[in-house]
Amino acid sequence: MGALKSAAKESILVYKSYGGIGDIFFTVPSLYMLKQKFNEVTYATQPRLVNLFKTHLEGILVIDETTVDESHYDTIIELGNYPRFNNDLEKKPQIVYHTHKKVKQHSIEHYKDGIVSEFPDIVKTKTAYPYFKKRKASEIYYTVHPGAGFILKAWPIDYYASLIELIYEHYPQLKAKIIIGPNDPNPEPYFKSKALNYELVTGDIDEVGHVVSGAQFHIGNDAGITHLAGAFNIPILTIYGPTGPGSWGAFSEKVELIWGKRGNCNLRCNYEVIINCEDKVCLNKVLPKKMLFQLLKLLNKIYKSTSQLYILNQDFRIIIEDDSYIFKSNDKEFLLEIKDFESRKFLANNLSDKDIDIEYMPTQFLETFKALEQLDVFYPYPNINHNTSANA
Repeated sequence: MGALKSAAKESILVYKSYGGIGDIFFTVPSLYMLKQKFNEVTYATQPRLVNLFKTHLEGILVIDETTVDESHYDTIIELGNYPRFNNDLEKKPQIVYHTHKKVKQHSIEHYKDGIVSEFPDIVKTKTAYPYFKKRKASEIYYTVHPGAGFILKAWPIDYYASLIELIYEHYPQLKAKIIIGPNDPNPEPYFKSKALNYELVTGDIDEVGHVVSGAQFHIGNDAGITHLAGAFNIPILTIYGPTGPGSWGAFSEKVELIWGKRGNCNLRCNYEVIINCEDKVCLNKVLPKKMLFQLLKLLNKIYKSTSQLYILNQDFRIIIEDDSYIFKSNDKEFLLEIKDFESRKFLANNLSDKDIDIEYMPTQFLETFKALEQLDVFYPYPNINHNTSANA
């Protein structure tokens, strides 16, 4: 009995000495698993992240990794990074991740497996990610982060500018809060409209966390701020290029993710390939209207209220042959034969426009159009209602 009582009071210090910000967020469920065995769990992290994690981790002590006194702890482990790479930053030899490359799962799960391997009496949990608490903001806005720790993973900055303008065109009530770090590209010089509703966020990680926690949704690259949004369970639209989502995808409950390599590039990208790639088709071929199309899907998950205005999926081009319309993408082709004059006239007048309003669509064509919607050729613009927002 005395031994069990003593074990329950054991303390553990956990280092996460290297890896990106996203990797740090991936370890959070593992920290809570350690509470099964240790009465006191202390997380040593980067100085700039201490306040953020102190605010949002419940029952976990958070300290500056540069001021640790290891004599205060019964057990000390180094999470290192999944996957491990050679470096001189480890405070201790890192724990072993036996499932690396053997099991296809999210990095979050690999960190959990590492904890169970290190402490076999700990049970791997299947509970949902312990999301940080969202904030009910007084204004309706979304966040955008066009940067990345490894900038070659970033979608072109002029594309971000175009996407922000497209969103404003359809949803002017939504303010864009653009997160710009010290080395991040700024879309401002690429804006063509002077009437945009936006502001720049240039503060530290605490300010960024505060802003992101109240956003309706977040748009970003495969980058740490995207995973910060994930930690708050903010709906996410994200694009991956040379590095696929695999074990490192966004982990919010509502996510729309584009991997630009699909259908555009078959190369296996390592660091050398990425830095020497001139075309970057995996990012450059994903145009702003394609991202807008995926954003509408995300908005529908959030608001669940569609309008009568539809957009054409930019993956499809339209070929007109007499009474036939062919909707063709890289891997799909749909042939539509239209016999009645009224429906042909409607398509002729509307397919050339940027959007289609079904309010004036001939009744006899509506069922066919709905079938095209089911085939992902067209998609409706959702209505945004602040009362049913992401943070309501």
